[in-house]
Amino acid sequence: MLRLLLQELRFRRGAIIGWGLGLCFFPVVYVGLYPSFADQMENFYTILDLPIYQALGITMASFEGYMASTVTNLVPVILAIYAVINGTGTLAGEEDSGRLEMIVALPTPRWQIVAVKAVALGVALVLILAISATGAALTLLTILSQVESNVTVLDLFLSLMAAWPLVMAFGMISLFLGAFSPSRRIASMIAMVVVVVSYLGSNLTGMIDSLKSIENLFLFHFYDATAEALESGQQLGNVLVLLVVALVAFGLAVFFFQIRDVTVGAWPWQRGRIPEAAQE
Repeated sequence: MLRLLLQELRFRRGAIIGWGLGLCFFPVVYVGLYPSFADQMENFYTILDLPIYQALGITMASFEGYMASTVTNLVPVILAIYAVINGTGTLAGEEDSGRLEMIVALPTPRWQIVAVKAVALGVALVLILAISATGAALTLLTILSQVESNVTVLDLFLSLMAAWPLVMAFGMISLFLGAFSPSRRIASMIAMVVVVVSYLGSNLTGMIDSLKSIENLFLFHFYDATAEALESGQQLGNVLVLLVVALVAFGLAVFFFQIRDVTVGAWPWQRGRIPEAAQE
């Protein structure tokens, strides 16, 4: 099992480095450029008051608000895309490429295969976030003397690392969809819809009082990407909710992978019928 885990991590090595550096570039640029146009931010306030920007969670009335809107608000969204790509590619993608058939032929229980891939995905997400958070923190360190802010370098680093339960939840949902859906394409489409709807829905429920009753349906609601969260951190209850979602999705992935007919490309309720149709 350990050997399989090391193999999975080596398989993701390029993606970890590429996504880590790419995602690191994003906060480095936004944080680093702030001092050059801080005096002009008031010119954008009228535009940023538009509902479309509020729906995206963008508010830049202060340096903390600027960082929350451009860094801690958007980095998890971008990393969620990687979680979807990796999560759906882990089982469904390997099945499409023919690699999964060789893996399940190993003398390893299927639940262990899913567990190893889930752990590898979780480690990859941690490393990517760590690279991005380190770059953002070091950039903040270089400009901290040029801005007025109570946010420390450690605050920014921990705030980005706190996005791990959120992206892990999306990763496990994608892993489950890869085990449940007949193909990676379908699993990816569903997972991306979950991410987009969760992000926009969370912001809309924060703006419209009549939608407050459904705010708990959106995972982004449980990740506080506000200026206040930069200093105070995430609420423990929200973190636990995201971890429970990830755990439940992992359990569903194990269950449906146990009963999956590998290489058949069928929905769970079609199990046993597709081979007969193929023979005809």
